[in-house]
Amino acid sequence: MSNTHEYVVFDRVKVDPALAMKWPAFEKAYPKWFQWSSARDFMVEWGLDESETEGVDEILARKTVRQTIAWTGCGFGFLDMLLCEKELTECVIAIKKEDYDYGDELVSCAGAGFIRGDLSLASLTAVYHLHASCVDPWVVLLPDVAQAVEAQPRPGPMLPGLPNFIPDCGDGLGISQARRVIEFLIRAWKESWPLHAEGQAPGAGRTIRSTDVAGRLVQALRRRKLSKPCIYQWYEC
Repeated sequence: MSNTHEYVVFDRVKVDPALAMKWPAFEKAYPKWFQWSSARDFMVEWGLDESETEGVDEILARKTVRQTIAWTGCGFGFLDMLLCEKELTECVIAIKKEDYDYGDELVSCAGAGFIRGDLSLASLTAVYHLHASCVDPWVVLLPDVAQAVEAQPRPGPMLPGLPNFIPDCGDGLGISQARRVIEFLIRAWKESWPLHAEGQAPGAGRTIRSTDVAGRLVQALRRRKLSKPCIYQWYEC
């Protein structure tokens, strides 16, 4: 796994109106750029091939931000950088370079909660789907639980009306699944759920509170009232 990975949480109540704007209105509503000097510079770097730069001014004059994301060949990178650049995220949790087990631990904890009857299959599946690109359910869950999770349908696009452009090295959840993940994290942290089902794996006595990533996620999420949350995690392949 790479040395760069993070979680990003955003609220569609804030993001949807921004994506619906045409670029002139978006620039007026969000005038500050930090890494780039203008929307044009941002577009050339993240939205266009070098051969297409001649059409950027027409795009900026006519298209909405959402239409641009759907059109660009790098939709995930475009959205990720735009949300962070314009401070449209609710929280960004960077993962320590040496921490490669956070996904396994969270999915295993959710699986143990499901076995005890404290977590629904839908919620366990949501936790897994947020980590599906980097977690093998057959390694971290008991076989019958892994089979049940893999039998569930894959989630739809994180943002309706846009393609499911999350890269192979990442996973994104829309509102219903994101809510389940957030509820799981907050409850499991509050009740100090064990990381593993009884007899499943070594490490007796370890709980979700042993996981630094979970603690930082919970700390960030508890301070926010999210009406329509979405969440994605990605890592640099």
